[in-house]
Amino acid sequence: MPEAVAALRVRALSRHFGGVAAIDRLDLEVRAGETLGVVGPNGAGKSTFIHLISGSLAPSHGSVELFGQDVSRLPADARTRLGVGRTYQIPRPFARLSVRENLILAARHARLPAAAHGAAQVGRSVAGRCQQILERTGLADVAAAPAGSLPLLRRKRLELARALALRPRLLLLDEIGAGLIDSEIRALIALIQDLQREIESIVLIEHVLDVITACCERTAVLASGQLLTLGETRRVLADPQVAAVYLGTRDAGAGTAPASSAPRVVAGPAAPLLSVQDVVVNYGGVRALRGVSLEVAAGECVALLGANGAGKTTLARAISGAVRLAGGRIDFAGRSLGGLPPERVTARGIAHCMEGRRIFASLSVEENLLLAVAQRDRHAAAARLERVYGLFPVLRERADKPGTAMSGGQQQMLAIARALMSEPRLLILDEVSLGLAPIAVEQLYRDLARVRAGGVAMLIVEQNIHRGLQLADRAYVLAHGEVRLGGTPEQLRDSPALRALYIGEDSAGAADTGK
Repeated sequence: MPEAVAALRVRALSRHFGGVAAIDRLDLEVRAGETLGVVGPNGAGKSTFIHLISGSLAPSHGSVELFGQDVSRLPADARTRLGVGRTYQIPRPFARLSVRENLILAARHARLPAAAHGAAQVGRSVAGRCQQILERTGLADVAAAPAGSLPLLRRKRLELARALALRPRLLLLDEIGAGLIDSEIRALIALIQDLQREIESIVLIEHVLDVITACCERTAVLASGQLLTLGETRRVLADPQVAAVYLGTRDAGAGTAPASSAPRVVAGPAAPLLSVQDVVVNYGGVRALRGVSLEVAAGECVALLGANGAGKTTLARAISGAVRLAGGRIDFAGRSLGGLPPERVTARGIAHCMEGRRIFASLSVEENLLLAVAQRDRHAAAARLERVYGLFPVLRERADKPGTAMSGGQQQMLAIARALMSEPRLLILDEVSLGLAPIAVEQLYRDLARVRAGGVAMLIVEQNIHRGLQLADRAYVLAHGEVRLGGTPEQLRDSPALRALYIGEDSAGAADTGK
């Protein structure tokens, strides 16, 4: 393509966070008049890519060109005036301003229309355009309401409306379909297709692949910050390499040993340790979980799988008491957990190792560990420290060092060890392999196999199917807040229904049969 036709071009684009390359030597072009899809598993670097284009982040290396102009060192507001508009995964409106005022504020910073002359004309243009956007995005009936009062679905519409108020030539949509119900997804597709007639180019980052296939002729797939493949959307999504990235088998060599040689646990007729029954969780106007049921037996390892946005983390947080139930019940060791706050759930014997590690930077490794020991158990702290140091010897070596001074893999060991300091009967692990190098993940799962051999039951929340099934006795697969599949690793590993749930192939019938 000639140089002039590119709305966006990045060359050797890289962004490092410490020793981790979130975007690594990326070369990519968005043509004028094109809607380009960008997909990839959680942690692939998609949102970092959007931040680099919009100016929210500066590149470590490489360049960003917008409409032929190098903007690598321009701040975000300057790129907005050049015609870049974006949405964020988590809507961030000005909560005390009305919906209309949020739009007007965005429009005041927009790229000026070429025909506008004088403040009065610009003011009339802003008011009229904002009213059109309110009607187009279904917000006209709440135009006077405070933005902070909107439920999540309406806030996501406002996020898009604010981006449109900037009069973008290049529109960056970051996970705008996340959390939407099916009817909202259909409305979103129709809106994006309508916008394609007036906005020069769109970059659409999305886990809801129905949106990608309906709106994007070309799609790029990112994996570990690099461009895996780029091409016609349906061909890309049918590529075995893309399936391998989503299913977590791309880096799994044929000789990879199982994470554990311990015998598989088969739940017997006795009451399960954990019982989740018809659980419903709402976030604002979004139903994140829709009648989820599962069980974990004492000493059993259960994997909770599903693509990003399926509801896995929400379920983990519901079990540990971090979010309230809108329906259903959760029992642990034969007693209801209904309404208990997280600290009381922990006292019952459930430890939750959350996504993101949550290491206290100002505390040493040992101080981070001791935080998990209740005051009444301080006399047992030394014995517990010995046990976790036996599982993770590197933590003993670094006991007096700051927790964040270690590598990512070692920090994840610290987060798991801290959870084990409460001596749980059930350990919930949420995306513990995220962002780690393959060799660190292998070591981490070997360590988890030793924890499992010690009799601790586990619920492993994983997007990476290969890793999740490596250790599990059984697995459940979530999609759109529902359990769609369940079974042993052997039953699920090569299941066409599982592949369909992850990469949206034309296998809906297979998925329904698998349910």
